This record gives sequence, structure tokens and C-alpha cells, in this order.
Amino acid sequence: MSTLLQDIRYAFRQLRNHPGFALTAILSLALGIGATVSVFSIIYGVIMHPYPYADIDRIVSLSARFPNGDFSNMFVTGPQLRDLQKTRAVESVAAWNEWNLTVTGHDVPEDVNAYTQTGDTFPTLGVPPLLGRNLGPSDSPLGQEPQPVVMLNYNFWRRHYNGDPSVIGKTLELVHKKYTIIGVTRPHFTWGW
Repeated sequence: MSTLLQDIRYAFRQLRNHPGFALTAILSLALGIGATVSVFSIIYGVIMHPYPYADIDRIVSLSARFPNGDFSNMFVTGPQLRDLQKTRAVESVAAWNEWNLTVTGHDVPEDVNAYTQTGDTFPTLGVPPLLGRNLGPSDSPLGQEPQPVVMLNYNFWRRHYNGDPSVIGKTLELVHKKYTIIGVTRPHFTWGW
């Protein structure tokens, strides 16, 4: 143990006597550690755990291939979606669509990306909320107007509500219509593939 302490004291003396070398060594270590963390984050996010969904190997996305070879997402109607839900080869069906909406009710309106979805979307994806509850089938009953409820994206929640956990039950006005906030998504939740 005493030799280790002697070695550490000697190292600090050398670094103090040669500040240029010390600064170069510290910067080299910092850059090396930073680069390693960055590469690992990319590998983890893209290869090891690319999507925050449960059972990702069992999820499929419908797409159409055009004669020129291009692919596009497949859009289905309500009756087509109900037919898909009845298929025995399919356990659950989720559908969503992106919209541009405006947050109103404040001094300055703000355009945001919003997603409308079927009630089975979050249960199908197996993604629990960070706060509150997920949207579910009772929020969009078949043949009825959907309930005026909304789930906030994690980044939107942090930016507009400063990460306040008491946001559940408050209202958010979108295009002059009030929606009750029922939940907040997890930080890495994303739509699409």
C-alpha cells in the first residue's frame, strides 16, 4: 500500500512540475473517454436497442411497393383496420397518423407535431408511460367521437411544463380545443421505425 501512495505522490509531483504534459494527458483522456461513450451510445441506440417497444421482433409495419421500386407506408381505412383486427394471424393492430397542430391559449401560438392513434396503439407497442396512463381503447370508442385527452411527448413536457409531475389532469389547448393531459411518454419513446 505504501508503494502505491508513493507512486501517486510521484505522479502528482511530475504533473505539477510539467503542466504542459499534464494538460495534454488530461485532454487526451477526456477526448478518448468522450469518443468511447459516443460510439457506445450510437451502437446501443441503433444496434442493441433501436426501438423502445416490447417484443420488437413480433411487430410488423405495413407498406406498399410501387412499380418503380419505392416503398411507402400503407394507409388503411377504418373498415380495413377492423378487418385486420379480425385476422387470426394478427394478435393486435395499431394505427397512427401524424398531424400538424397548433398549441393555442397562450400569447404566442406554437406549431407542434401530433399523432392521432387507435386505442390499442400503446398496449400493442407495450410501452408504459413515464407519468399517468397511456391512451387506451376507452379513449376512442368505436363509432364515437374520441375523448378529449392527450398524452405529452417527454421533450414537450420538459420544455413546456419544466418536467412538472403534477401536469396530469391539467388541460392543453390545441387549435382552440381543450384536452385533458392523461400521461407523459418515456424519454426515448418515438413514433415510427
